[in-house]
Amino acid sequence: MRSLSPSSLLFLIGLILSALSVSAAPSPAEGDADSSAPAATESSGSKDATIDLDAASFSSQVTNGQGIWWVKHFSPYCIHCKAIAPVWSQLSNDLASEAEAAGFHFANIDCAANGDLCDAHEVAAYPTFILYQDGKMVERYPSTNARNYDALKDYALNHMKTDSVAYTKGTTEAVATETGMKAENIEGVESAKTVAGDESVAPKENSNAEKFDATTSTTPNPNGVSVPLTFSSFTRLVTSTRDGYFIKFYVPWCSHCQALAPAWLELAGQMQGRLNIAEVNCDEETRLCKDARLRGYPSLMYFLGTERVEYDGLRGVGDLVAFANKALSARVRSVDATEFEEIEKKEEVIFLYFYDENTAKEDFDALDRVALPLIGHAPLFTTTSAILASRFRVTTFPRLVAISDGRPSYYTALSPKDMRDHLKVLAWMKTVWLPILPELSAANSHEIMQGRTVVLGILDKSKEEEFDLSKKELKAAALEWMDRRVGEEKAERQNQRELKEMKIEEANDKGDEKALKEAQNMHIVLSPRREVGFAWVDGLFWERWLQKTYGIDVRETGQRVIINDEDNKAYWDQTAEGPPIVPTSRQAVLDTLRTVINNRNKIKPKSTTSNFVNFVNTIKQIGAGYPFALVSFGIGIFLVIAWHWKGKIRRFSRSVSGSGHSIIPSSAGGGKFD
Repeated sequence: MRSLSPSSLLFLIGLILSALSVSAAPSPAEGDADSSAPAATESSGSKDATIDLDAASFSSQVTNGQGIWWVKHFSPYCIHCKAIAPVWSQLSNDLASEAEAAGFHFANIDCAANGDLCDAHEVAAYPTFILYQDGKMVERYPSTNARNYDALKDYALNHMKTDSVAYTKGTTEAVATETGMKAENIEGVESAKTVAGDESVAPKENSNAEKFDATTSTTPNPNGVSVPLTFSSFTRLVTSTRDGYFIKFYVPWCSHCQALAPAWLELAGQMQGRLNIAEVNCDEETRLCKDARLRGYPSLMYFLGTERVEYDGLRGVGDLVAFANKALSARVRSVDATEFEEIEKKEEVIFLYFYDENTAKEDFDALDRVALPLIGHAPLFTTTSAILASRFRVTTFPRLVAISDGRPSYYTALSPKDMRDHLKVLAWMKTVWLPILPELSAANSHEIMQGRTVVLGILDKSKEEEFDLSKKELKAAALEWMDRRVGEEKAERQNQRELKEMKIEEANDKGDEKALKEAQNMHIVLSPRREVGFAWVDGLFWERWLQKTYGIDVRETGQRVIINDEDNKAYWDQTAEGPPIVPTSRQAVLDTLRTVINNRNKIKPKSTTSNFVNFVNTIKQIGAGYPFALVSFGIGIFLVIAWHWKGKIRRFSRSVSGSGHSIIPSSAGGGKFD
């Protein structure tokens, strides 16, 4: 058997040791662009007039450029994209002269290579054609329109006419003209630091921001633009008032910031007259950004006075607008029984605060402080309704209750101080604010998946009837599992009580004071149980991530269920009998879940990591539980390498001494070394 060379052995050992910090497959929050995807250029077999864009070139040529850009967002794996490629290439060639005269450009974005950019454009299917003009999105090519040569040509020619695009230049530029500013400075794209040695530029940037602030009225966001803030204007407009501000902290050179820019401007336009939208250039306002303790760029935060909540969801226009609307409604209001019934039909989780005439101001002050962190999670209401108090068995006031699908959970307050400790109240809220069957997203993926076994339904929203049935069955399975767990814990608690009472009786009968004291001091401690959660994920939207992590494509396999153990990077996608788990079979879901919880190896788990990473993780686990074994393993590897080198050196020395030649080859005659 041929032995490994010394360099191969060293390479292998170095690879193992360096990989001990390797992380597993990405979650949705980490992005789903496939690193193994082919190059961004989509070849059609002949030269065409289209331009291939990435995040940097899109920002420089489209976002901050001029003219009309018709951009095809595609995936190199998509059969529809491959079919349309030659048509798109021919169209760009045939209309090259007309396009040049009209300032019209045909372009491509490879979404496999530029996943974040396509996510920012809310691309949910391939191919997607989006029209931009002067840095702003105008419209999407209707999905109902034909995608043949003639239809695409007619659409392009119609939009090459300067008077045909139903679009006016951005409000930002219009306001900039009125205030004497450049639009680029308002958008926070140009940094004053780019002009080396000219210190007069920085004050000019700040004075522009101050001048813009002067136009602000009592109406939120009157001009529908993102307002640039300085340290002083931030203090004056944001932290010194109770006006809500949704603020972007960014740096101009950040590609993610550049990709977000169009969506942020669109958000500002949609929030005109409703919510203040602002931005801080951290290249210019270093002190302000340092005080904000940012985790990265861009950071999006909603401020209400000195309180804030960070937005960590998706960054499409629709997602940002949805969050902004929730921020607008983030206030505590009172409801009666009739109003609550209507709210229950719309909200999956509701916090209800019961109070009476004796509830103190300190209680309400604490309640106000938890309203802001609830944005995007669950609404908070107050009530004095006797009907609701009777329904949820509330007899003491104040009392905080979380209602999820009609099921109440109660905050335990042993004293008035517990009700006024807003941090303690908020910590409890975080444990109950998830719905029984939440949708997995970038914002909540870690909260849902970490530290528990999760039954994850991978669903297809395009099949409405099947989708609704699957959600209904998964929720029913979740409720049944919860009821069973409650029953098991109740039975165990009762058994321990009976055991305690029996030991007390035995000690009394024997007159054993020591045994009696021990029995009376017995605590009821439930045996640890693995926490189980249920969730669903949009199989179309997260297609790339699901294919990479679990090998599931709902377009081909149909809807599926996987049981995921994120802590051990393992999952199960089959029942004990072998067929795949489907969401419409509640019994199959519950039977498989019980098998996994009670005997995880009865059904062989699959891994979300590569074989090499599995090997590394095994070494990690050995090192964590048995550090001596890991040290011994390292010493053993060292001895093997030393023994191997010793033999090599010995054989090499013998061969050199036997040949009589010098180790250094002769270079006489100026020839090259062989």
